[in-house]
Amino acid sequence: MRDVDAAVIVVGGGPAGSLAALALARRGVDVLVLDKKPFPRDKPCGGGIRYGVYRRFPDLADHLRSTVAIHEIHRVLMESPAGHAVTASGDAPFYLTLRRTELDAALLARARAEGARVLERVRVTGIEPGADGVVVHCVDGRALTARLVIGADGVNSVVARAAGLTTGFAEETLAIDTMEETPLAELSMAAPDTMYVAYGYKGWPGYGYVFPKRDCVDFGVGFLLPFFKQTLTGPPYAHHARFLDEVAARGIVRGRSNPANFKAYRLPLGGPLARTYAARVLVCGDAGGFVNAYTGEGIYHAMVTGRHAGEVAADAVQAGDGSAARLAAYERRWREEIGDELADSVRIQRRLFANPSLADAIIRAAALDARLCRLFALVALGEASLRRHRLEMAWRFFVARARWRWRRMTRSTKAAT
Repeated sequence: MRDVDAAVIVVGGGPAGSLAALALARRGVDVLVLDKKPFPRDKPCGGGIRYGVYRRFPDLADHLRSTVAIHEIHRVLMESPAGHAVTASGDAPFYLTLRRTELDAALLARARAEGARVLERVRVTGIEPGADGVVVHCVDGRALTARLVIGADGVNSVVARAAGLTTGFAEETLAIDTMEETPLAELSMAAPDTMYVAYGYKGWPGYGYVFPKRDCVDFGVGFLLPFFKQTLTGPPYAHHARFLDEVAARGIVRGRSNPANFKAYRLPLGGPLARTYAARVLVCGDAGGFVNAYTGEGIYHAMVTGRHAGEVAADAVQAGDGSAARLAAYERRWREEIGDELADSVRIQRRLFANPSLADAIIRAAALDARLCRLFALVALGEASLRRHRLEMAWRFFVARARWRWRRMTRSTKAAT
């Protein structure tokens, strides 16, 4: 394969693919992005990302602020399965909300401006890695060639399957999520700077969320897929609309659901694939399972893994070595940066989704300790490391829980007398 259509082909033009293409183009590597949709295109997603994205990608901060309607979240209202609630707040924003239509278009435009080539309306059906390159097959019959391929093609990744990295995510590692972006004229929040998250919604293995955005409100529910299929009844929209009715009745939102804006989608919540590289192939973003298993947030992890994938691919192309041994640097790099966080998120999800009473106890404790409340919010939103703060959070939790039990016992004693 002496002549190639591009040194690197990136399959998927979302945040992961755009960041990979941007990194390659900046290194002078010929890169071609393929996406099945024309941009700007809609993407089912809650549309939230940690405020730390500005620190991690300072080269993109001004571009995002000028091209995307970003809304800053300063308060997080967290609710437990039994209805205990606490609000975390601070001087600096906790989170950013935005529309994926705008974000994805802005990131892909930046990659184009740096020299990446983009082909839209191109659906990839498979890849064939070989000794000296990769053939990328498209539904229209085209066979494009490259030295390397980066799969950023989502939860149903064709690239990851064809490279032998997965046979598909196991059902027990998937969640079904819903979202709806409805304009402020139809749906608004009582507190526009506050996002609402119901952990273990109704005691079920999942969550509900309401995100205020610049010009709309986004809300939805998420459930582990086996629970949804085996226990819940009815279509996803029924549970989605019921959740909004409940939070509207409590005054958190004003308005009603608009089914025309509803979407349901799958998320991988079991952690990254056991291996995210093969000879001449790297996978990033949802294709590699890079989603926080507790919150469902994946945009940040897509950007991080996309950039690492692009930089490692650029090094490999320039060295003329697309072997698995060479590309293993990619996995070392993302594990060093976000590996602990993703592993911890899986453990948190499994413990809290399986034990609603623990989620109740944590929220009750956070209501009695402002520092614990803030730490809990920061860890949940990816702004603080659980491992770094684990001991402090543990002792604060036990002290606060003891205070709560003492107060409860004291009230019971007074009531009895």
